[in-house]
Amino acid sequence: MKKTTYLIAICFAFCSFAYAQYTLIPDPNFEQALIDDGIDSNLTIDGQILTSEAAGHTGELNVAYENISDFSGLEAFTSINQINVNGNLMTSVDVSNSPNLTRVRARSCSNLLSINVSGLLLVNEMDFGSASLTALDVTSNPSLVDLDVRNCDITSLDLSLNPLISIVDVKNNGLTFLDMRNGNNASTSFVGDFNPGLECIYVDDSTDSHLLTWIIDTNSNFVESLSECNALTIDQANGISFNMYPNPVNNELYISTKSINSVVNVYNITGKVVLTKTLTQGENLVDVSNLASGVYLARFVSDNKVDTKKLIIK
Repeated sequence: MKKTTYLIAICFAFCSFAYAQYTLIPDPNFEQALIDDGIDSNLTIDGQILTSEAAGHTGELNVAYENISDFSGLEAFTSINQINVNGNLMTSVDVSNSPNLTRVRARSCSNLLSINVSGLLLVNEMDFGSASLTALDVTSNPSLVDLDVRNCDITSLDLSLNPLISIVDVKNNGLTFLDMRNGNNASTSFVGDFNPGLECIYVDDSTDSHLLTWIIDTNSNFVESLSECNALTIDQANGISFNMYPNPVNNELYISTKSINSVVNVYNITGKVVLTKTLTQGENLVDVSNLASGVYLARFVSDNKVDTKKLIIK
């Protein structure tokens, strides 16, 4: 009888253990936030949460500004559709195990060096502004519409596989490479200044008038291919790329070049050529007094080499 009772007890304990699977939550601040939000039903900090409770939480997981350094255990939250970890202390975070996510926020996380968003097919908004990200891979996020990585440390960003993206803020990074050839440039709002090393921005069409609305550094140029970028680099090294000043300008624009055979075309915001000028080697005076005030695109062509700059008429 005792033996039978013992076996029944063991079986019951085993079944209970098998049924009540737990996920480790080593950061007490993370666990306390889950308790405060009513997600972890055990009101005592014990370093774990029922896996079923984590997996059963739907909607948003909002644990912003909770002094969390370690997000281990987040992988169990497989049903959430939004996550907000703003203002926490972690150096990395992995949200790739939550396939229903549509919005990911990790803003003002000054220690955050990396975030894994791979395979999130539904996510349309990412806000990682004022983090310390040095890299970001969004090539497996085809639904991405809005990306904010302002004030990070990203050096390379490929948005060519994000055909729906229409809001991009990469201001004040360390970008040296940016590929925007995603077929949606004409509908994109773009802020990308304060990236002094970003010489080439790859776009679908470097003469697209919508690019006049993009905010970029004066040394950044719109190109369509690596060969154009390489040619531009060679041109600048040889002093061939043109300079124009003053910019903004009222009536008289000066364009200087070391190229012997070159021409500059000025496009208005509708993409129409409103001025064409053949340039000679040295300094050229161009009368722009007949152009209405506004933003234009000046495209310089020399021996099959192209350089494009924004021109502002007062």
